[in-house]
Amino acid sequence: MSSTPGFVYIATTADTKGQELEYVRHLIANLDLPVITLDLSTSGKPSLYHADVSAHEIASYHPEGEQAVFCANRGQAIAAMAIAFERFMLSRRDVAALLGLGGSGGTAIITPAMQQLPIGLPKLMVSSMAAGDVAGYVGSSDIAMLYSVTDIAGLNRISRKVLSNAANQIAGAIRFHIDDDADSKPATGLTMFGVTTPCIKAVTNAIEHDWDCLVFHATGSGGQAMEKLIDSRLLNAVLDLTTTEVCDYLFDGVLACNEDRFGPLPALRSLV
Repeated sequence: MSSTPGFVYIATTADTKGQELEYVRHLIANLDLPVITLDLSTSGKPSLYHADVSAHEIASYHPEGEQAVFCANRGQAIAAMAIAFERFMLSRRDVAALLGLGGSGGTAIITPAMQQLPIGLPKLMVSSMAAGDVAGYVGSSDIAMLYSVTDIAGLNRISRKVLSNAANQIAGAIRFHIDDDADSKPATGLTMFGVTTPCIKAVTNAIEHDWDCLVFHATGSGGQAMEKLIDSRLLNAVLDLTTTEVCDYLFDGVLACNEDRFGPLPALRSLV
């Protein structure tokens, strides 16, 4: 068990979900973990529930200022607050975990910032949207999505259980996190699909004594996850043997990459 390296950040729109914010804050504080609460409301109206960081303070991180967030168009306001919140979180150096509570709007605001946080830092999004297609929310990150079952619109016998589980999941992830491997072996990324599995297995068997082999399933998000680790300087080399994601991208396939596939590879020793 390790000491807490920072604060548990809890983010939601306090003007509509302040009761839930206060409930989760209390749960985590009772687990002896330091908490910072964040208000991401876009209404511009004061909330009955006080957050440690106000919506106006977070909105001020938008490149065009808080006036870009507090506008009449809800869709524009949500998109602008998402930009501001991402910039706010990237400015922080004391984040032990990020717990989000939201419906459709809150989830759209919170998850882009989660995607920018380091792999391995606990990120849990409690959302009424988590029972559907969450690919757009998760991206290539390690965000955990927890379905709220009932809408996040007040406390009831179901929401209390779900939010309690969320608080304890975050606490467990922080307290029992795995420290960085003391092994000094360099890390290499390898892409794999069903038909290339025998080859990748043979390669990993041949080099695993000297290399930490990280295998990525080439499903579109798999290639993006590998390249995110390259950008984060967590990979020393790449064997990109399975490039089917590019074919899907070019010919409207299902498991497509994005337009920047191969972009980070020149910075590494790589074989495509």
